[in-house]
Amino acid sequence: MLNILATTILAVCAQSTDQLVLTDGSVLEVDKITAETYSEVSYKNGSSTGRKDAADVAEVIHALGNSKLADYAAGVDSMKAGNYNDAVYSFRDVQADDKLLERSTYAWANQHARFREMRCLYALAQFEMVAQKADALIAAVPDTFFYAQALIMKAKSLSNMGDTSGAEAAYSMLNDKVVSMGLSRRWENEAELGLVLIDSKSNAQSKQRSLQGLAEKNADSYPSVAARARVAVGHAMVDGEEYEKAYNFFTAILEDETSTEAVLASAISGMGDCSYRQALALDSLDGQRPLLENAILDFLTVASVYREHVEFVPRAMFFAGDALKRIGDPSSAKKVAGRLKKLFPGSSWKTKLFKELNIK
Repeated sequence: MLNILATTILAVCAQSTDQLVLTDGSVLEVDKITAETYSEVSYKNGSSTGRKDAADVAEVIHALGNSKLADYAAGVDSMKAGNYNDAVYSFRDVQADDKLLERSTYAWANQHARFREMRCLYALAQFEMVAQKADALIAAVPDTFFYAQALIMKAKSLSNMGDTSGAEAAYSMLNDKVVSMGLSRRWENEAELGLVLIDSKSNAQSKQRSLQGLAEKNADSYPSVAARARVAVGHAMVDGEEYEKAYNFFTAILEDETSTEAVLASAISGMGDCSYRQALALDSLDGQRPLLENAILDFLTVASVYREHVEFVPRAMFFAGDALKRIGDPSSAKKVAGRLKKLFPGSSWKTKLFKELNIK
């Protein structure tokens, strides 16, 4: 069961070209990215120039071959390896390197290092600090490409802390900025989706209808929003105990070639939930075992194959460890717990698994 989790982490090769990863999944290689703001990303190819609306760009990737970017490259490598504490310090070194950032060629590293630090802190479940860093990023780089993403991460962090009103305020601020700053309408729809997801007053059926409506509303204009809403429909089915229907729904998402890694991770996690909950509804271990084994495979797939999508990984590791304990494999369960502690020492899922396995 632990073969996937124990797969050797390969060294990350330095990115040799600038790239724009677009929201439709395509990748645009360019000679040089010249500017990136919340409204657009500009670039050069030879003597020609081009631009992309920021709403159409999922990720901006800079070449990291120059030795001056050693700290940033080290942070990226540590992050990909799951060494989030080390990555945080590398990205802070970048932010403190005035000689690097004062050069226009590398000024981009400021906002990228700040946003990546936020992602690492989120992985470490330091949610209060994530919210603070979101405000700091916007203050330091007011036109940052990550403006909307930072507010969304702040909202998610506040929600994870149990501060629903604070999360709602962050999403409302994002809505306001769509009007006052001319941000893409995509972010208005992202905020609407976020508010639906943190709504604890609606029942599973009502939430499912709202999410389905958002998926249909965004299907043509903002497919990335539609995809997130669509996979959330499946999770609402799980909450409504429609396990077989939800499992088939998630399977269809896996077969969709346009699904992003984040959507795939969410779908596989949802499949694990279906098997796990169906197993717990049965009385006999013989009946539970095949379902729990399916759940373990799904959860460990999320934890290993999609380890960069940290919003899913600690939770997946908890349920993998719990399921391993239930099928009578405490040794493997403790190995998962040890890995969870190493990667996410501050996570509440680590605390819960240690308690479940009676680990001091």
